Amino acid sequence: MSRPLRVEYPDAWYHIMNRGSSRSKIFKERKDYDLFLKVLEESCLFFNVYIGCYCLMGNHYHLLVNTPESNLSRFMRHVNGVYTQRFNRKYKKDGSLFRGRYKGIVIQADAYLLQVVKYIHNNPLKAKIAYKLESYKHSSHRAYLKGKSNNSWLDIASVLSLFSSKRKLAIEEYKEFMRGPVDSQVEQFYSKKNRGSILGESVFREWIKQNFISKDTKGQLEIQEKRQLQGERIIQSVVREVCEMFQVNRELFFIRKRGEENIPKSFAISLSRELSGLSLPKLAEIYKTPSYKTIATIYFRLMNKLNNNKKLLKQYTKIKYLCSQEET
Repeated sequence: MSRPLRVEYPDAWYHIMNRGSSRSKIFKERKDYDLFLKVLEESCLFFNVYIGCYCLMGNHYHLLVNTPESNLSRFMRHVNGVYTQRFNRKYKKDGSLFRGRYKGIVIQADAYLLQVVKYIHNNPLKAKIAYKLESYKHSSHRAYLKGKSNNSWLDIASVLSLFSSKRKLAIEEYKEFMRGPVDSQVEQFYSKKNRGSILGESVFREWIKQNFISKDTKGQLEIQEKRQLQGERIIQSVVREVCEMFQVNRELFFIRKRGEENIPKSFAISLSRELSGLSLPKLAEIYKTPSYKTIATIYFRLMNKLNNNKKLLKQYTKIKYLCSQEET
């Protein structure tokens, strides 16, 4: 496969692959698969990235990646780098774990997303290391069969919603969909030795070429400007709703106080992170936090707190719903 294009834009979808150096194992035991998923979780929370599906295969992996903030390169550099460090520390090794830079394919989601999910989940059958997909433990297929995920970074809802808005019906349609073969056109695309880095129809491929290969960034800049304005409006809504919920003054969100837990500010920051589409550095600037890493930390801590506090979870969900309605 040719060197992947550096195609990055808001809400893009990618099929990402990487293989161990000299085809060596990157997962030697069950705990290594768990270690990789842990790194994936941390990276997704840190960079505001979501995984549509995954399949880990002993000496390589497949990921379906969605990047709301057009930051694929930074995200993947972090995933591969941190996992390599932890793997080498565990096995007392040094040097490169992977064959090289990840391989990536940008996907026209409306036309090919479901087929890519099928292709990724079918890898254990194709490699003849499993006879039934539901018996393979190291992919997201079994989460799809349940219709839900315990991990916020694994976004199966976006894919299942393409089948039906009703969860039970979506699961049944997904099962039926997986019983059939991968689309012949998609199978042919992946079978090529020098396959391209774009999976999409001619109009989509041309759009990619015009905006990224030809270095024509005017359209991209317009998208970013609109996204910025929309994001700032959403933040205003978030701040207003949080102030009303907790009966606090909005200035509370834009001052720095060390060593004090500030639940309303944590709400505002976390909801802004989920809904505004703005980058972490921009949110750090708006909320006057020490760095963009602080935004990710606040979000991660609040999510853990919500898992153990039904009252706070109910409040958070209510505000998120109200602001989402305003967004639309």
